Amino acid sequence: MSLSTLHIKNLRNLADVHIEPAPCLNIIHGANGSGKTSLLEAIYLLGRAKSFRSAHLRIVEGNGKGGFMVFGQISNAAGQPQPLGIHYEGGKVQMRADGRALTQTSELVTRLPLLLMTPDSHKILTLGPRQRRRFIDWGVFHVEHMFMPAWRRYHRALRQRNASLRAPGRFVPGEVWDNELHEAAGQIDRLRRDYLQQFLPLLSRFVEKLLPVYQDISLRYLPGWAQDITFREALTRSLERDRLMGYTHKGPHRADVLIEAEGKPVQDHASGGQQKLLMCALYLAQAALFKARTQRQCLILLDDLPAELDAEHRHKLMALLYEMGAQVMVTTTDKELLHIPQDAEAGWFHVEHGVVVTQ
Repeated sequence: MSLSTLHIKNLRNLADVHIEPAPCLNIIHGANGSGKTSLLEAIYLLGRAKSFRSAHLRIVEGNGKGGFMVFGQISNAAGQPQPLGIHYEGGKVQMRADGRALTQTSELVTRLPLLLMTPDSHKILTLGPRQRRRFIDWGVFHVEHMFMPAWRRYHRALRQRNASLRAPGRFVPGEVWDNELHEAAGQIDRLRRDYLQQFLPLLSRFVEKLLPVYQDISLRYLPGWAQDITFREALTRSLERDRLMGYTHKGPHRADVLIEAEGKPVQDHASGGQQKLLMCALYLAQAALFKARTQRQCLILLDDLPAELDAEHRHKLMALLYEMGAQVMVTTTDKELLHIPQDAEAGWFHVEHGVVVTQ
């Protein structure tokens, strides 16, 4: 899978852009504020129907009005073009694929699976569990078709239980949503554990290449309740607290994944540079597992990340990305910072004041 054409209209300072990315490496260079990150943002919107820079899409509109549009052609494994588009105007988002309207974002996500790495992505190691859950669940969603139905079932039951907890005198233990929670939680837990078991060997391989100082990387999965009891028992034990606070404290929605080196959490002793390299290893491993399980490639976006690394690790990272064979879009203020493999046929794009020129 690769993005063969990209057309953007009225997105931030990108008034009208049309490019044809290369199937492998693509280098987007230009000064700060030129529109490089906006170009990645457009691709991200095409695959996620949301921005990684703003929670409100109205801010993304060029000149603050008139809406915006992103259209792309995706080449599948057979080389057949598949159109994909997103249009925002008047506070409403419209998504289309293969000439028909899409009603759920998940339909868009499966068509253009993408991973984004920015200089802040290493915070997955230091921020709360939510970021790590989202990271793992991206991977599970793309390789396990039963994950999304289980996730939706669980969160529907969770909302019902929480609403009942907030209604004095109405909550009865063992109601139907408790059974729904228990069954869906068990499925989510199994799928996450299976995924992490396959993920760890790939993570170890990339850590060895990028950061060999860490010889023993491990993942410790915390399911969201004490591991020596069942989830149903955890719900029973926390019932009084749940009633008092008005929401459910235990469950897969509170899960976490701790990344450890030699039995210690990496965020406790890894330097800032080491954390960035570990983050790169995490995303590369996820892309590799996606390819191994689906026989497809995901699109990888890197926003100015190479500038955060020294020359040796920039060289290693670009070489690993090229070896994977995935389509990669990299932004940089200085193209000389990047070490492009000699045999790579890269696409080069210069951005200045919102104008993108193919070189």
